Amino acid sequence: MTAVHGWHRGEQLARRKFGVDKIASVATLYTHIRADVPEQHSAFYCSSIQFLPVCILDDAQRPWVSILASTDGEVGFVKYPKHNTLTIDAKPWPGDPFHRYLSNMNCKGRSNLIGGLGIEVSTRKRNKFAGHMTKIETNKDDIHIELEANQAVGHCPKYITLRDLLPHPKTSCFLEEDRPRLLQDDKLSQNAIDFILGADTVFLGTTYSAMEEESALYPSHLGLNHRGGRPGFIRVKPSDGRTVVLPDFKGANYLNSLGNIEATPFAAMAFVSFATGDILYLTGNARNLHGDEARAIMPLQEILTEIYVTGYTLVRDALPVRQDPAVKVEISPYSPAARFLAEEVHEGQSVQELERPTALLTRIIVHTPTLATFEWEASSPLHYKPGQSAILVFSPSFVNSHLSIEGEGDSKEEFIRTWTISNASETETPLFSLTMREKPGGKVTGALFDLARKLSAKGQAEILDNSRSLDLRATITGISGEFVLPQIKPNLPVVIGTKEIKHIFWIAGGIGITPFIAMLAALSDMTYHPLCNITLMISAREPDVMLSLVSKAINGHSFPPYLSIHIFTSDKIANLHPELKFCVHTGRIPATFFEDRKDCLTADGTEIYLCGSGPFEESVLNSLGRIGTDLGRIHREGFAY
Repeated sequence: MTAVHGWHRGEQLARRKFGVDKIASVATLYTHIRADVPEQHSAFYCSSIQFLPVCILDDAQRPWVSILASTDGEVGFVKYPKHNTLTIDAKPWPGDPFHRYLSNMNCKGRSNLIGGLGIEVSTRKRNKFAGHMTKIETNKDDIHIELEANQAVGHCPKYITLRDLLPHPKTSCFLEEDRPRLLQDDKLSQNAIDFILGADTVFLGTTYSAMEEESALYPSHLGLNHRGGRPGFIRVKPSDGRTVVLPDFKGANYLNSLGNIEATPFAAMAFVSFATGDILYLTGNARNLHGDEARAIMPLQEILTEIYVTGYTLVRDALPVRQDPAVKVEISPYSPAARFLAEEVHEGQSVQELERPTALLTRIIVHTPTLATFEWEASSPLHYKPGQSAILVFSPSFVNSHLSIEGEGDSKEEFIRTWTISNASETETPLFSLTMREKPGGKVTGALFDLARKLSAKGQAEILDNSRSLDLRATITGISGEFVLPQIKPNLPVVIGTKEIKHIFWIAGGIGITPFIAMLAALSDMTYHPLCNITLMISAREPDVMLSLVSKAINGHSFPPYLSIHIFTSDKIANLHPELKFCVHTGRIPATFFEDRKDCLTADGTEIYLCGSGPFEESVLNSLGRIGTDLGRIHREGFAY
């Protein structure tokens, strides 16, 4: 059930200000914000997170971001005892905003609003909630919080820095700076500024204070979100030493945080060092800037938020988790180069981006009018695992020259897009394929498919088969994704983590088959078979196309004995690939299909991979949940970003 009745006053202002209101495809994104906590979210909070950033208000109604965690830094300190209710058993350390909240808990006008963000940085998963606290109990330094969530939404992993965390229960927290209320001439300390400039992650808290006449439809609430980038992406104005500048990168276009700031101009930040456990908390007055105003402050930046700090606290050795020193920290490949402020550049500083490889379009294979494979050759060899994605940047000149969407004017922005690589290679190679569906109204897929249509209409099949003469290039930003085939060794069991896998289910909705095609291609090229069974379930409108992709992945080899295929479709199958063995089912995947395989799907030795559109994945998850499958361990690679 949808939690909100539309965009609130501030969100409407932000959407108009930044031009998002003109994008029809995101006009009703608010309907994705649910009034109930989905089962996969509650499972995630209870079994996956080691710390929980939450936003609360102080006695002056300023937002602060608190970091809650158990004493030992383990998962399980959050529980879901009943519908829409989360409980948190934590131990706030001195200096954390919740520690101060507890000391003033009985003050008149104390707000019980709370917003939170569950984030698992080792997988880039994150889910948000908002609601109000219904109970707070203290036992010495320990607290028990009960809260009722009335808003819940999942967010994309786009800018999250990937790192592995280990419990670190032996902390020795000490309060280095505690300046909750700055005077007019005060500044941030150099330690605080250095902390900000070195950060690749910040947790952003915002507040929406509803006016009386709008509170019934758009009640007051708090928001908590993540912002990530390359170290140095957040700046501090040298001119005053206390204004923090946060660039806004392209996301899912909810604009909840920016909208809250438009309506209620306050914001809070918490910077965490996962290497040392140090945390910097700050709060202040906030404003969003756009276009020329933003670029005057940070050249080349289209949208940014300024936070004039009114209070901050710096604690050392507080967080009871640490990043694993044996595992490399991976900045998101989506994150652009850090940009300096105009006043910093005037001091002689500059920013240079590393030269990135390019991809040349070499071939177009049209499967249907809206489904095609585009083959590319990179300027330098790439290493990618079966199931991973390529992130490409297309120039505005390419998109504008080929786009034929009514009402769309020329754009000056670059277009960043991600597609799953649909081929496999054991070694580094410059060659990769992207099988994609044309997105209605999509600028990049629209331009690519428009190009294919023009070539077909002109009878230029030879250019479709060898497209190098077009000299169409995109920049490769990176290879990304954890939705990958587990490592398979000859004559050894398949292992994920520490668990031996007996059966793998691949569940694909339409074009969601692409990662499984890459995985199957990798398996087919091996001289040995995996010691497990694989069930591939395909729900599709174009079954013959999907089967042709499977046939190509097998690449002339005999049908794998470990593989079984189930096709769910309402269309007739021409059976053009007699080498394939498959079962045909009419219509969509019914719940009974999962019920009949309950024992296997819920077994410890089973792994489930799911890829498809949001509605498709939700339907499958509901069916799996009803038979008792642990939804928290299902591998998912939807179309979120």
